[in-house]
Amino acid sequence: WGVMGCASFARSVTIPALLAAEHAELVAVASRDYQKAEEVRASFNLPKAYGSYDLLLSSSEIDAVYLPLPNGLHAEWAIKALTAGKHVLCEKPFSANVNEAIAVASAARQMGRQVMEGFMWRFHPQHERALHLVREGIIGPVRQVRATFSFMMGREPNVRWDPALAGGATADVGCYTVSAARAYFGSEPLGAMARTTVDRETGVDVSMAAILEFQEGRAVLDCAFNLPPRVGVEVVGEKGVIEIPAPWLPPESTYIVVNGKKEEIPPANQYVLEFDHFSESVLNNTPARYGADDAVHQMRALDAIVRSARTGRQETV
Repeated sequence: WGVMGCASFARSVTIPALLAAEHAELVAVASRDYQKAEEVRASFNLPKAYGSYDLLLSSSEIDAVYLPLPNGLHAEWAIKALTAGKHVLCEKPFSANVNEAIAVASAARQMGRQVMEGFMWRFHPQHERALHLVREGIIGPVRQVRATFSFMMGREPNVRWDPALAGGATADVGCYTVSAARAYFGSEPLGAMARTTVDRETGVDVSMAAILEFQEGRAVLDCAFNLPPRVGVEVVGEKGVIEIPAPWLPPESTYIVVNGKKEEIPPANQYVLEFDHFSESVLNNTPARYGADDAVHQMRALDAIVRSARTGRQETV
């Protein structure tokens, strides 16, 4: 593996996870600033540091890359990595819009390489358990999903405040709520109705509320950069309810509530599980659980939310 970018998130969370993954070997990190790459390399005792992303992609020692760059750069560098023959795990959101996502998916098919969007939450045992219970019919047919993700973000410089880099609450945290709705309905939304609040200083959306219409029911979603920390997923079926209090970044000891009864979930590092799954998919030449098509569907839903917020009308996904 090689990591493209030295973001603080990569240094604090995902690089340690890659190092802990059983089926992954992290051998290099790249930055546009060689000194920064060298500092990260030294701090984790990695074999190689590169002063450009292109140099990392030209290395024959790299099979797969993890791409934690700013949102607006995801598609560009995912395509470059795929064209260089690398498999790609790209942080969410997969791209800035669905057209970019389609281009990435096309590059993956042409090169015969795997690409996956990095929604780590999907690999945590609490969601695997909840999804199993849904499929088993414990709560009956799913009719509604509620999902939220908000926090207070400071005004210091941050790529999330930059519209040129596809910043904003919908892209950064709203994408989690959309992915959860799609997962728990087990289908794709048909339409979207959304409203956003736009930050006057930066021009990015700071909050979003949306309804996604599915054939089976609807999802009620919200996200924000300007509200107190709030997270949660509620899956409502005809016969019961599953509540997931900490769906995105669960503590070591967590639980779900199934029809009013608490069910403890064993500790797990969802990032390690994500990297191991993708690594095994590459090593065994088997499709990743969530591939390019899933990422394109995700971006279609996000694009419909963005269009609806702009037009004030329900938009077809």
